Amino acid sequence: MGAALTLVGAALAGCSADPPPALPAGLTVSVVQQRGDIVPGRLQLRLTNDSDAAVIVVAATLTSAALSTPAEWAARRAESVAPGRVVDLPVALPALVCAAGEDAARVTLEVAAGGGTRSAEMDADDPLRVLDRLRATQCDREAVSAVAHVEATGIAPRGDGMADVSVSITPAGGDRISSLELVALRGTPLLRFATGDEAPLATTVRAGEAPSTLTVAVVPRRCDPHAIAEDKVGTLFDLVARVDGREVVVSLGRPQMVADALVTFAAEACGLSTGSAHAETASG
Repeated sequence: MGAALTLVGAALAGCSADPPPALPAGLTVSVVQQRGDIVPGRLQLRLTNDSDAAVIVVAATLTSAALSTPAEWAARRAESVAPGRVVDLPVALPALVCAAGEDAARVTLEVAAGGGTRSAEMDADDPLRVLDRLRATQCDREAVSAVAHVEATGIAPRGDGMADVSVSITPAGGDRISSLELVALRGTPLLRFATGDEAPLATTVRAGEAPSTLTVAVVPRRCDPHAIAEDKVGTLFDLVARVDGREVVVSLGRPQMVADALVTFAAEACGLSTGSAHAETASG
């Protein structure tokens, strides 16, 4: 579906009775998030030019009620979107807003025109409801963290093709009465558990309790070098939990050193060198 375009800039130098030409009606923008965007926390503004005129984009900014501040494309140079071309402009995600609000996304483009630049606003399509999903995930994260901080904090290879991953639980302080039930961890494209695709946790946490640690055993899911070197989410386990009876699924946090150690373990357990294995964490 095409995105509506509204001119918000003015003509640059010179006066004319005629309004400045509109951007091509065939230029549309949509919000997408690719697999490789998840770990670094970014989105792509996908520009599709179905017109017969080229558009040179100098700057781009995404606004939405799901974002705490506008998300800007960190342009290193102008990007020419020729007729028939599709171009993705990466934008770093700012902090997300959990509170309900109007989810309509708008993109402001600064484009070359008449020897200078002008700005135009476009409605952004979100066919996969990326912003809705990110907002819902943020709400789930806040619900979990209000009771406890849960994070993978260490990995200890056993030497038998398995490794123990330590999951630290630090309950929030105060006198909250909310409870958090840690149901299970789900495997990744790179790693699974000794128990299968999920590792049951069966642990209930309440605010104010003492910190604790759980241990789960992991094994490589696959050993082809291509998968280990290029998987972008291979160290991001999903945590399935219930907060006050409501089930949520959030990514299990882990420091970069734990992510690196998991990739190294997978490579070594598969009998592969660790040099290429770290392409996964370096690229993410």
